[in-house]
Amino acid sequence: MSRSPTASVGLAAPLRALRPEATDLLDVAVARAWDAVDADLLAALRTRAAVLLGHPDGQRVAAGDERTRDCVEFAEQFVLDVSGIGEAGRDLLRRHLGEPAVTDLVRALFLVEYAMRLELVSTRLLGGPVAAPARGPVARAADPSAALREALAGYQDAVVRGRALDPVLTELVRLRCAGTHNCRICQTLRLADAREAGADDAVTAAVDRYETSDLDERAKAALRVTDALITLPTGLSDEAVAAARELLSPDELAELCLDVSKWSTQKVHVALGTDSAERLPLGADGVSFFRFDDDGRVAGFSARPGGG
Repeated sequence: MSRSPTASVGLAAPLRALRPEATDLLDVAVARAWDAVDADLLAALRTRAAVLLGHPDGQRVAAGDERTRDCVEFAEQFVLDVSGIGEAGRDLLRRHLGEPAVTDLVRALFLVEYAMRLELVSTRLLGGPVAAPARGPVARAADPSAALREALAGYQDAVVRGRALDPVLTELVRLRCAGTHNCRICQTLRLADAREAGADDAVTAAVDRYETSDLDERAKAALRVTDALITLPTGLSDEAVAAARELLSPDELAELCLDVSKWSTQKVHVALGTDSAERLPLGADGVSFFRFDDDGRVAGFSARPGGG
């Protein structure tokens, strides 16, 4: 299977310079996406997603067969409002592709979609030209499905290892993504580090009405960028860009963009219906706390901020 010419990831050059490890791993993950699924099918989904996102690669093309048409409809819902995907939509894809292939397709769709979202927003916030990957092509893995899963996990871990944003702002952004995508497990979770830094229930509740809340202007600026990234990147206003640049450093803006992409991997679970929170240890307030270790991996869940 040859890779599509659209497999290359375009990002703002300053984003690559500020976060080389994470952006290199994103390049790898996107390359794995094109290896793990039918390239012609993924190209059709990416093209449709580009139209919806206002990306220059978007063009309206007719889907030639029933499988492609049904997958394109699924992709449209995934891009516009993933919470609207139900069991009927998943069943339709299973009939065309089979269970394991559906998971691969959803992961691949997420990666090509978010690469475009990051390109559109990072170039507005950080300026500079669009830069393609510096590395050469990634060799095809013996097990493309496992390689895709591992590459996406590796990218997420690298994003979490960033330390430019404070824990409270990180938590506000995470919860904004969770609420917009209606991810059950992510809405139930709370970052223990953020709670210890002052993100109590009143602070986290303000995320849903942040524009009229008493959150500071830095948080509001970051949340406006978050909203644009997860809804319509081309809707990010000049005023929102100016405020974000004034109140957040380039390092913080780079981390903000990547953080939104990491938290938005919840879209994969929502689309697959695997976002249940039933196995989490819950406190009396109905939430579960978690932390990341130094490698960027979840270090466990607890009913209390301090663990136990």
